[in-house]
Amino acid sequence: MSYNRTSIFNNLVQESNNSLYVADEYRTNPLSRQPGGSTIQVKYSDGSIRIYDKIKNIAAYTRYLTNSSKNEILEVIPI
Repeated sequence: MSYNRTSIFNNLVQESNNSLYVADEYRTNPLSRQPGGSTIQVKYSDGSIRIYDKIKNIAAYTRYLTNSSKNEILEVIPI
């Protein structure tokens, strides 16, 4: 099985350029400011990727994002 390392590398670089780590001051739930929990990566239809940490309940947070987001969520990945 062959693969193009350059293509894979370029895809990873493009993905990292579109990634945004969401800081605590932009979080509205007080639990998301407390230590502990999981980290998730959310991919949106506009190509942006946001990384949230300190998620206490991934399923509940995914439902919240899906219901409140203006952009379509393509994928939620626990990291």
